[in-house]
Amino acid sequence: MTKCGGCKKYIARADIAKCAKCTKCGTVYHPFCLKGDEEGTPNWVCPGCVSGNPPPAPIVDAPVAEGMDSLELPEPVVSDGRHNSTANDTTEEFKVELGLEIRLFREELSAVREEIRLFRAEVKDLKSSFAATDERISTLDSRVDVLEKRVMEGSGSRLEAVIAELRLELNEKDQELLGNDVEVSNLPEENGENATHMIMAVATKLGVTLRESDIVSAERVGARRRAPGEGGDAGAGAAGRPRPLVVRFTRRAVKDELTAAARVRRGATSADLSQSSAPRPFYVNERLTKYNRQLYYQTRDVGRRLSWRFLWTKKGRIYARQGQDTPRHWIRSADDISRVFGVAS
Repeated sequence: MTKCGGCKKYIARADIAKCAKCTKCGTVYHPFCLKGDEEGTPNWVCPGCVSGNPPPAPIVDAPVAEGMDSLELPEPVVSDGRHNSTANDTTEEFKVELGLEIRLFREELSAVREEIRLFRAEVKDLKSSFAATDERISTLDSRVDVLEKRVMEGSGSRLEAVIAELRLELNEKDQELLGNDVEVSNLPEENGENATHMIMAVATKLGVTLRESDIVSAERVGARRRAPGEGGDAGAGAAGRPRPLVVRFTRRAVKDELTAAARVRRGATSADLSQSSAPRPFYVNERLTKYNRQLYYQTRDVGRRLSWRFLWTKKGRIYARQGQDTPRHWIRSADDISRVFGVAS
């Protein structure tokens, strides 16, 4: 490599073009090693040649090996506050920034490690939960298997019997709530009628003294029926089937008295009730729940086909008797119809 004739430092091959070269002795100088009046020109002569004391011949690169580039030795770094202060400042800033980056990297690495630790803990908890869930599912499977075996062995029929008995008990509770109610059916319905006055007129016709204070409520129930081809409200219900009149009394004794009188005067009609429609027979019965009403209809249908003489209700219960001297039977369900009458309902 070539040395500078002033500072004796090695000059990199790439920097030789920037240096001044003596045209007489060939010595190369750094630009900053020359004084202000010694700047290089195309025919420049170094100070040594000018003073008659030329420097030794410059050192040129020696070949290292055939086919290989010459080895460039690094230029020794000499502290020079004039030329290297900026580089030193840049190096210090780089070191500070590098230290900060390393610190941030360590902090982020610590945070990642903590997240991994938490993730492992959560995975462990999930595994425990899955294990507990699998155990519970296995227990439920075992219980289901036991229940299926019980059903196959006849336990299901016992459960169905219990459910049917509970339904009957609920129906009886509902029937008790209707203990003070009567239902007057087939009584002609007219527009603007007063249901309270109607039931009082019916009671008078049956020979029962009824006061308005004995009545809690009186109203027609169900959807209003119209005769075929009937339009508007005029005469509505006159030719169609009238809705039943439901009455609730304050005392059960009043209800029992009215139903007993209706049995005695069976066949009473709506004549003399101040109605414009044609007279028709009406019927006063205890009000039944929907289940009991359907069951009573089935009982009457089967009993009439088999010529049973007595089919009636009392206190919300359905009874049947074949003859005068035969025992009575309490009908609670369709199974009782099959058992009492010996046929399917």
